[in-house]
Amino acid sequence: MNDSERDAPELIFGSGEFEFGEWATPFTDASIEILEVAYAPRRPWPANQLPHYRTNSLLREHDDSDLVARIYSYDANKIYRVAFPWVSAMRLLDEGGLLEFWGKTKELGSRPGQTTFRVRNHAWTRESLLSFLVTDGWSFVVASDNECLEVLSVAPPTITEE
Repeated sequence: MNDSERDAPELIFGSGEFEFGEWATPFTDASIEILEVAYAPRRPWPANQLPHYRTNSLLREHDDSDLVARIYSYDANKIYRVAFPWVSAMRLLDEGGLLEFWGKTKELGSRPGQTTFRVRNHAWTRESLLSFLVTDGWSFVVASDNECLEVLSVAPPTITEE
């Protein structure tokens, strides 16, 4: 660790302790698969200078979502569209990439949902300090047996059945 890393400010939310929070969805405790994730964040461009790729993104829907994920619930045999309106940061990892979550689940005895939950004051908070400054510190997590999607958004997503 160098001097600038040692002197970097620490961002603390709530008690400053690692926390799980509830995020109730139609698939909170279901067995799921993350089918696809499309991320096309808005940038502060004037309307007449909007880059061509924004209108031709993988977000085939014509809305203002920064991130759209499609989630298949094996339990309900349904596909859900999860659309985040404004995203500060996101990451998609294999389930081994979030060992901190699984260790804390064991340490605390459980978490609010097996598939969807919120989390704050974890390693990513320290690693991406600037991304968390515009939020209350909570990120949204969708965890399947294969991948985990973590989204830092100032507002919860809309979830619709397809």
